[in-house]
Amino acid sequence: MKIEIEKKYEITDHDYEIIKDKCEFVEEKELIDYYLDNSDFTLMKNNYHLRMRNGIYELKIYSYDNTSNVEKAYEYDDEDEINIKLKKFDFNIDDTSGVVKVITQREKYTYKYQNYNFTFDFDIYQYGSRYEIELLLDDDAGINAEELITGLRSELGLNAGINIDEGKVGNAAMHQNFELYEILLKIHNN
Repeated sequence: MKIEIEKKYEITDHDYEIIKDKCEFVEEKELIDYYLDNSDFTLMKNNYHLRMRNGIYELKIYSYDNTSNVEKAYEYDDEDEINIKLKKFDFNIDDTSGVVKVITQREKYTYKYQNYNFTFDFDIYQYGSRYEIELLLDDDAGINAEELITGLRSELGLNAGINIDEGKVGNAAMHQNFELYEILLKIHNN
């Protein structure tokens, strides 16, 4: 299990050029994500996002800080661990089916700030674009994510506004699965 802390921003030419100039390029790749759930959308209703990304199952269990727009997710990529987490809802991976598909072109960069390796992911997908500043940790005890991200943005001179739309899954659901979109909209507005 890893802990992912991230904050999403609008892509601007200003921020993109700074990140390209000051950060280390990692890779560019295509991600094909099938988000999975049961017919009642039990997982999404509980902030569990199960997906198959390029053939590998991943589960993210989200918690949100609406005051800072920082997202925190517990990430699992071992199928046995994922099935243990899904037992809470009395089903497993095999009981799910695809609810939305997201295809993303991603550019990834890294930058070390205060002994943490931050990742910048620039994502262009079917229904939009954004970039995120991400930190992967084994333990987040004593971490003030908002403070770290603000300091990092200041050091680099980044100034893009936060991205507060429904996210990749919400945007895909709006076009592919309106029932799921309405559920995600209720969650997003709470």
